[in-house]
Amino acid sequence: MNSILTVHLDKIGQNLQAVTDRLKPKVQRMAVVKNEAYGHGMLPVANYLKDKVEWFCVAWLEEAIKLRESGIENPILVFSVPPKGKEGLYKKYDITASISHLAVFERLKKGTSCHLQFDTGMFRLGMLPEEISDAVAAVEKYSGLNYTGIYTHFACSDEKNHKGVKKQIELFKNIRSHFSDDLMAHTSNSGGIFYYGEETQFDAVRPGVCLYGYAPGEVEIPELSPVIEWTSHLVQVKPIKKGDLVGYGSRWQAPEDGWLGIVPVGYSDGLFRSLSGKFDMEISGSLYPQVGTISMDYSAVFLGSNKFSEGQEVTLLRNGELSAKTWAQKAGTIPYEITTAIKPKVKRKYIGA
Repeated sequence: MNSILTVHLDKIGQNLQAVTDRLKPKVQRMAVVKNEAYGHGMLPVANYLKDKVEWFCVAWLEEAIKLRESGIENPILVFSVPPKGKEGLYKKYDITASISHLAVFERLKKGTSCHLQFDTGMFRLGMLPEEISDAVAAVEKYSGLNYTGIYTHFACSDEKNHKGVKKQIELFKNIRSHFSDDLMAHTSNSGGIFYYGEETQFDAVRPGVCLYGYAPGEVEIPELSPVIEWTSHLVQVKPIKKGDLVGYGSRWQAPEDGWLGIVPVGYSDGLFRSLSGKFDMEISGSLYPQVGTISMDYSAVFLGSNKFSEGQEVTLLRNGELSAKTWAQKAGTIPYEITTAIKPKVKRKYIGA
């Protein structure tokens, strides 16, 4: 194998505890494991968390079915619009659907568990505030559905004290007042949990990226710790002379004589090409610069005067200065994109269960 992504499940547990420590009594935790648990592996993560959280949340119906077929019994909320022709699968697998627009009411099968989803300012999925009266009427008309929750999603909770979040909270409170108090209300994603506290917690929270050790915004959260390490090895070590040009486009020139290492990880594995020449790799406890353009299957690292042996372990990602947040800052993106981009062909190894 060319590389291994090691996932420390016990650190996910520690991050969950950091979430729990901030919650009011009886607030439920809805662990977000969509998109392979942000690249960490949905089934292993869910199996580790199933006795530690009340709910799971996923993006797509297929993910929820996969969880059910693996033996997960926790309630599961699917964020996406129920796909036409597959509405019956929600009831068959006891999966909770999101009603994000009025047309969904009539499509769901009688007895299906569902949460009402309102758009309070994200302008993505959800019924609009001006549709409250229509939604109330639909709940009465389609009384055979099992209404169990109501929720919205924050647009700017990754920033502290953002006025948009406060506006969304007030709008959601008004929307909620039109429906039964028995509905489980939830608004908080990771940003809501850590940057806004109890005013956003309602009956449940939806921790996502924070479970995997990353702050949702620029303000650091010391209690959180990244849970992955991405390692590979040197497949070839070759001499290089001062002035030699490396990689596609010959964009890097050796500043001195030394050694060049070739690592079998490229953008087909999820290593962004845009990171070319912008990050370090760790070898035997020291950092060495990645050099040249990252190609589909390989990347190069300048070893200076150190001639390492072929097969020497190389660390690409870990906590600290080699974290996904560091990569994200250099690539102009967010840690979520870094971790979800790591391809399935990279073998996952799970420890600390």
